[in-house]
Amino acid sequence: MSKYIAVGVNKLGKIWHGHFGISPYFQIYNQNSEMIEKRINPHGAGQGHKHDHGNDQPFLIKEILHDCKIFVGKKMGEESKLKLVQKLGIETVLTENTEPQEVVKEILDK
Repeated sequence: MSKYIAVGVNKLGKIWHGHFGISPYFQIYNQNSEMIEKRINPHGAGQGHKHDHGNDQPFLIKEILHDCKIFVGKKMGEESKLKLVQKLGIETVLTENTEPQEVVKEILDK
C-alpha cells in the first residue's frame, strides 16, 4: 500500500469544514508534499449524498482512497476514526488549518 495522504477539500481547494467522509473532493499528496490528483467524492456534499453515520461509511471512503494511508480533515466521527485505524490501518489527522499543503508538510516533517 502506498503512503499517499488524502485531504478532504471544498471546490476552492481549502480543507472542507465538515466531516471528512462527505468532503466534496479529496486532494491526494505524495511523500514529497506534491498534490498528484484531485478526486471527486461520490458520497460527498453536493453529490446527492445524505450524511449517514452508518457502519459502512469508513469502508465506502476507503474504496475511493484505496491507495492512501493517511486521511486529513477538520471533523471525523470517533467511531469512524477507530474503524479506520483498527480495521484498515489508516491514520487520521484532524486540523483547524485550511491549507492542505501546509498540513501535509507538517505531517511529513514529523
